[in-house]
Amino acid sequence: MLTVVIFSFFLLLVAAFPHADVLKRAPPGIRFQTPKGTHPSLSFSKLAETSHNHQRIHGVRSKTNARSVAAILGAHQRQVGGTGYENITVTNAYGTQYATEVTWSGVPINLLLDTGSSDTWAIQRNFSCVDYAGEPVPQIVCAFGPSYPATFQYGETSPPQHMFIRYGDGEIVTGPMGFSDITLAGNLTVTKLQVCLANNTYWYGNNVTSGLMGLAFPSITNAYIGPQYEHDPGSQVEYSPLFTSMVSQGKSRPMFSIAIDRNSSSGVLAWGGIPPVKGLDRENDASVDMVITNLIDIPETAYEYSFYTIIPDGWDYDQKTDIKKYPYIVDSGTTLCYLPPYLASAINQAFNPSAVWLWAYMAYFTSCDATPPIVSLVIAGKRFLFNPADLIYRDMVDPETGLCMTAIASGGTGPYILGDAFMQNALVVFDVGHAQMRFISRPYY
Repeated sequence: MLTVVIFSFFLLLVAAFPHADVLKRAPPGIRFQTPKGTHPSLSFSKLAETSHNHQRIHGVRSKTNARSVAAILGAHQRQVGGTGYENITVTNAYGTQYATEVTWSGVPINLLLDTGSSDTWAIQRNFSCVDYAGEPVPQIVCAFGPSYPATFQYGETSPPQHMFIRYGDGEIVTGPMGFSDITLAGNLTVTKLQVCLANNTYWYGNNVTSGLMGLAFPSITNAYIGPQYEHDPGSQVEYSPLFTSMVSQGKSRPMFSIAIDRNSSSGVLAWGGIPPVKGLDRENDASVDMVITNLIDIPETAYEYSFYTIIPDGWDYDQKTDIKKYPYIVDSGTTLCYLPPYLASAINQAFNPSAVWLWAYMAYFTSCDATPPIVSLVIAGKRFLFNPADLIYRDMVDPETGLCMTAIASGGTGPYILGDAFMQNALVVFDVGHAQMRFISRPYY
């Protein structure tokens, strides 16, 4: 119990941070928070041991990509007067969601992977699907995979609690909460985990996944005491979500990692270490302090919808160096990388031929056989090189011009985003116990 309390409490503390001046220059409606770790420092080589607890993740498409960080920030910036991310829902190329299979009280089920929320839930068999106005529509409209056929393994919470969450794109999920065993990676079982069986949803599904697995912090769980239709802040209670419970039960060290494959359709998720992926350059690794980005001005972000954020040293491109410091969110659900406008423009001009801005997409396009510049992101003094093949999306062709979309987009007033185009070139370690983000290069040659 003490471990749970400590693990939860450290997330609310603010640590000294070397880039405090950068965090003070947050865009309107953004708050940055720097958590303080609870575990003693270990060498990166020790932390980066291969974990036996790993599982495949696979990309899924749906009617919306608006759960991606770019989409959420777009809605947010339009409300608070920022600029950028204006038209990110034009095409589903901007967001690939990832799913993984878990065993829920003995039943295999596919859940979306979400590092930006904390609640884990699955859809009940007799759930109600509603439209944006709250009116009932056929279940097929919500486009879930198979519903969970049973009830809670250990019964409902006492006193009764329900989950209510409104995601950044306006989707709503609610239902009773109880306790069940969740098994991941084949043999890692989190016992008596507090979860939700959703019975009322406004959802844009993919016909594959049946719920969501949240990997963020206890401070942004969404449980409420009382009737399901009442969810005022006074009735909200914090609880121990999946990853916190996994750590407190001694099932994992307080870290997980994600390796996105180059084709963006699959990857590996590992608990307590790194997955056994090939081609890691262990001589090129970097560790930086973790920052939590909260959107504070709009209810659609569930008050503290959080994202994992870093502040890199800068960028190298086309034999030039930019060392201006900005926060960047690391997000596997966003395909492109969103940079400060001046930097996005400069890198796109370095393509041969130069990329041009197309207003219809709010993105840059160039010849599909263009030569990309050499681009590296510098983190803690280490350079993480982008594969040139990741800088042009040849399956995203504008039908009028015949041009292909580049992977570098303008992020307006920020915060900025490191999406799949970056994550395909690095193993990303979410080291919650030490309040750090860690990266290991994955060379492409």
